[in-house]
This record gives sequence, structure tokens and C-alpha cells, in this order.
Amino acid sequence: MNRLWKLPVFTLLLVLSYSGAFCSFSRIDSLKSALVNADGDTSSIRIYSSIAGELYKRKSSPDSVLFYLNKAIDLSGKSGYNKHLYVLYSQYALLFSGSGNYSISLEYYFKMLNLLDVEAAGEQDVSSILMRYSNTYVTIGTTYFNLENNIKALEYYRKGLEKINRLSVSDPEYPVDDKRLIIYINMGGAYLSSRDFEKARQNFEKALEMNRKINNQVYYGVLYNNLGIVYKEKKDFDRAFDYYNRCLEIRSRLADTAGMAQVYNNLGDYYYLTGDFNKAIEVLDKALNYSRRAGNIRSQMKAANFLNMAYEKAGRYGEALLMHKLFKQLNDSIINSEQIENTARLELQYQYEKQRKESELRQEILLARKERKSLIFLIIAGLLLFSFIIVLLLNRNQWIRIKQAKLLQASLELESRNLNLEKQNLLLEKQNLELELDFRNKELATHVMYLLRKNEFIASITEKLLAQKPLMLPENKSWMQEIVREMKSNIDNTVWGEFEVRFQQVHKDFYQKLSEHYPDLTPNETKLCAFLRLNMTTKDISAITFQSLKSIQVARARLRKKMDITRDDNLVSLLQQL
Repeated sequence: MNRLWKLPVFTLLLVLSYSGAFCSFSRIDSLKSALVNADGDTSSIRIYSSIAGELYKRKSSPDSVLFYLNKAIDLSGKSGYNKHLYVLYSQYALLFSGSGNYSISLEYYFKMLNLLDVEAAGEQDVSSILMRYSNTYVTIGTTYFNLENNIKALEYYRKGLEKINRLSVSDPEYPVDDKRLIIYINMGGAYLSSRDFEKARQNFEKALEMNRKINNQVYYGVLYNNLGIVYKEKKDFDRAFDYYNRCLEIRSRLADTAGMAQVYNNLGDYYYLTGDFNKAIEVLDKALNYSRRAGNIRSQMKAANFLNMAYEKAGRYGEALLMHKLFKQLNDSIINSEQIENTARLELQYQYEKQRKESELRQEILLARKERKSLIFLIIAGLLLFSFIIVLLLNRNQWIRIKQAKLLQASLELESRNLNLEKQNLLLEKQNLELELDFRNKELATHVMYLLRKNEFIASITEKLLAQKPLMLPENKSWMQEIVREMKSNIDNTVWGEFEVRFQQVHKDFYQKLSEHYPDLTPNETKLCAFLRLNMTTKDISAITFQSLKSIQVARARLRKKMDITRDDNLVSLLQQL
């Protein structure tokens, strides 16, 4: 007989995970009206979340739920308000889990864990953090269970249990028994799915022991049914039959039509395995009726399949054929339903990817705008900085120019002072030179006077000697005449030689300049120019040269003519300018 024992566990886990997921809000129209009057981003985010929750609870189009969740997320990103992110992520996760997009839902569960990690770093309410950690771990485990990854499912169930145990130690009064019981049920379901029946039994019995405190009849029904499955798989049919009957009693009392259909199917399986085919047919007919009343197609298909096999074993082939046709019809219906669900799942995934890409594009545009603004601000800041530097450099350049101007002015003043000093020095030097020249001229004049006195003295002696000439003996006259002649000759040569030496010491360039301007002058004319340069009179020159006054005057006239000097020009002044 085909055993579909995974179905009841799967249903249990979904019911336990989704219970209490969304709170009841006002009507959607009221929420939309409140959205118009929202006084801020925080209120708008909360209202978008509430509308999404209401739509999900009413089983509206997943696209609509997704639309409002995306609105809330986008607004949260723009405003930077993140306190609603945990709730929004949990709504995303439940939406995608409900549509079969378990991989996407896992992404949001892990985002929730990241938020919890951040919150735990500074959260004072340890109990709230531990409880949310536990719930998130359990839902992640359930998602992995739905993905048929039982190892991962058990890993996260254990993490959830560890958080609950820590919570019971830190806060003994916190009611954790109910949460712990659910985790053990889910762990038992994961072991049952892995066909580890012993560990499944251990976890179910732990949960059963905990439920004796809580006394939750729904949990009793689930645990009895699952323990019946465990013992049926272990071939302990008596104990399986006992647990099935306990479950049936509770679910009958609770009027749980779907649960009664499930346990009747399991009892039919029990009777089939124990060979009581007529009893199996009787029980499975009830399972089929309750399944129809509950509207559970899968449960109907399971009952029809079991009835087909039981009728065949009982030799009632016509009825078996009818049940087989019913099974195929229901199976086709489920396949069509699964195809529709798969299409809806893929469509939701497509819408999610599309909206996420649009959101990413909006974020990229927003980021590009921010980057552009940042770039503009950076450029403006750069320009301001550049302008500031330019102004600073201009001011510095101006300051340097002013300083240089001051230094130049100071330098010019100093140079002017130096020039004044130099002028003064030159003036002093000129004065000194003039004084020295005057002194030399005076000295030269003194020397000339000395020579004049000397010549006059020699001339006087000569005249006296010549006066005594007639009185001398004839033999002495020639001797005396020779002496007079030598004295006259010596006077002329000596006087001119001494005068020329001293004159060149005083007037170094006179002869050179005189020869440059008047190269045709004779030596006697040059001597006459030197005497005139000293402003000597004709008489003085006559006394030095032993020439007559008339001879000197004639010589001066010739000199003026040779030098091309007019009568109005002063010969002495012209010679002094050389």
C-alpha cells in the first residue's frame, strides 16, 4: 500500500509557523484613508505594512501584498527609519513561504537575523531578543524542512531551542513551555521525514510530556497522530492503532473535520497493513467523506488510493476501478492545482524580481543623484578652496610686492644716501684735489720764485763780473768770459729742467692734452704754454728764460695765432681748462 505519511507533518508545521503572524487591522479602505492623512514617514510605513498584512490575511493577490511591502521598504530606505524592517522582512518571508518561494523567504529570514544581531548589541530587553531569535530560527528550520533539507532544518530547530532554554534561565517566569513544545514537535517531524523513527519518537514523547502541563488538545491530536505514524513504520501496529484512536477521539471532540479525515486515512492504512480489508474500506469511506466535507483534495486522493487498493484486495474490482478513476481525477486536479500554484509562484517570483530590479534601479538613480550632488558640492568646495588659495596667493604676492617696494624704496633711499655720500666724498676729494693742486701750484710757484731769485742772483753776479771785465788783465778776460757764458747756459738748462719736473708732478696730462689739441707746437712754445698755465706774467717768464719782454710778447702773439685764438679769448684761461 502507498504510504503518504509526510503530508500530516507538513500541514502541522505550516499551521504552527503561521499562527499569529499578522494582527487584525482595520478594513483596507480605512487604512488607505489613514494613509492619505499620515503625518510622517513613520506612520506611512506602518500603514503600508498593515495594508499588506490585511491583504495577506484575506488571501488577496500576492502582487498586491508585494506592492505595499515594497512601498514600505522604499519609504524606509529613503527616510532612514529602520524600526519596522524586522516586521516587514517577516511579512516578505511569510508571503514567499506561502507561495512556495522558500529560497527567497530564506533571504528575508537571514536579514531578520542580521537585524537581531545589531539590536542585540545594545538591547536591554534580553527576553524579547531571545524570543525573537528563537522564533526566527524555528521559521528558518521550517523553511528548510519545506525544501526537504532536514539536516539544516534540525540545525536551526536546535538553535531555536537553545535560545528558548537560555530565556528560561534568564527569566524563569517567562512562559516558554508552549514554544519549546512546538520546537520538539517540529524536530520530531524532521526526523520522521528523514525516516529516523527512534529520534522522531523521542522528540514527540518529549513534546507529549510537556503538553501534560499545557493540556492543549490540538497538540495532543497532532502528537498522537504522529506517534501512530512512527509506530506503524516500526511495525508496532497495536501501539499505532492505540495512538490513532486517541487522536480520533480528541479530533472528534474538537469537531476537527480535516483532522478526522487525516486520522481515518491512517486507520485505513493500519487495517490494510493488518489484513482487515473490509474494516479498512469502512474507515476509508469515512476518511473520503470527511475529506470532502473539509474540501481537502489531497486527503480525498489519499483515501481514494487506499480504497482502490483495499477494494482490490477484497476482490471488489468494480469498486476498485471506480476509486482508481476517482484517484486519477483527483490526482489530475492536484496536478492542475499545483501547476496553477507553480505558475502563481513563478509569477510572484517574477514580480518580485521585477520590482526588486526597479527598486534597485531607483536606488541606483537615487545614489547617482546623491553622488552627483556630492560631486557638485565637491566641485564647489574645490572651486572655493581654489579661489581661497588664489586670493591667498594674490594677497601674498601683493604683500611680497609691497615688501619688495618697501625694500626697493629703502634700497633707493640707501643708494641715494650712498650717492649723496659719494657726491660728498667726490666733492671732498675734488676739494682735496683742488687744495692739493692749489698747494702744488703754490709750491710750484714758490719754486719758480726761488728759481727767479736764483736766476736774478746769478744774473746779478754775471753783471758784476762783466762790470769788472775792463779792469781785468787780458789773460783773465777770456777766462771770466767763459765763466759768464757757462753760468748763463747752466742757468737756462737747470731752471727749465727743475721746472718741468715739478710741473708734470702737478699737471700730469697737460703736455699730452696740449699735443693732442695742438700737435704743431715747438718745444719753446710748449714751455711758454706751461708758464702761462701757471698764470705767470710776461715779466716772470722773461726772468726765468732770460729773454726780453718783447721777445716774450712776440712769442705769445705767435702762440695765439697758431692756436687760432681770437683777441677776445683769454689764452691763460684756455690753457687752464686743458
